[in-house]
Amino acid sequence: MYLFKSCVAGTFYPGIERSFRFILNSLHVDYFDDPNQSSCAGFGVHCGVVPPEVNLSLNARNLALAYNSGYTNIECTCPTSYANLKECIGALNDEKTRAVINNVLKAVNYEYKGGVTVYHAAEVLYAMKESLIERATLSLTGLKIATHHGCHYSKVFYDEVTAGSWEYPTLLDEICAEFSGTLLDYSERSLCCGMGFSNFVTSSDYTESIALLKLKSILAEEPDVIITMCGACQAVLDHLQKRFEKKFERVAPVLNVSQLVAILLGADTQRDVAIQFSAVDVLPLLKKIKTVRC
Repeated sequence: MYLFKSCVAGTFYPGIERSFRFILNSLHVDYFDDPNQSSCAGFGVHCGVVPPEVNLSLNARNLALAYNSGYTNIECTCPTSYANLKECIGALNDEKTRAVINNVLKAVNYEYKGGVTVYHAAEVLYAMKESLIERATLSLTGLKIATHHGCHYSKVFYDEVTAGSWEYPTLLDEICAEFSGTLLDYSERSLCCGMGFSNFVTSSDYTESIALLKLKSILAEEPDVIITMCGACQAVLDHLQKRFEKKFERVAPVLNVSQLVAILLGADTQRDVAIQFSAVDVLPLLKKIKTVRC
């Protein structure tokens, strides 16, 4: 497994990737953490500042790195990286496009040859559900959970959603259900978090209006935790809750699914999960989880 690191997750919530590494190490999964990998530049692409040719060249190099390492199953903790890499693979399937990009890569002694597959970390956790349950020391019994699936996972490659459908993905729900959590439904389940990349940069009021609508819908169901699969979604839902706390009767901590699973497997909540980076206090949730032993 080739661990593809995220610029957004690594910057705002380093516990996402730390937690995922903890999980892989706990299950003795072989993976490669490549120091030569660059950002996928997806944020810049969706803000309109990274041209398609640059995006293709940069990610052809990233894909070639994975192929050359021998770890050809690429795992992304970020849905934007997931979608961007898969779109690049699709574009590079065209022989003329691949030839042009490989001509660019000659300058840095790389060549894109194909032969790699891209997954999201949540799909890896989903595939390992049984092993995770066996390893877990804690459970989610009695806890109410609201999930939010990233748009760039469920709505770009909509016909490749692992569980549920693009209209109603259940990947995160089914992972949490394995640990006996109670899954909540809410009216704005399919709504984006509001990030929108360029909207976030140039029209933050729009981002806030969408996020507040989303949060109002979620918090009305009184969840104990909100689970995401995207560092950007997590940042929006977490920090805007804190910023507009007076607008809500209650708030709920926001965690990535990898962080939640790592907690249930006994990870150190500061070193591995890095809950100290969360805006909404996670300690009340930890107290609830740690009263329930598997």
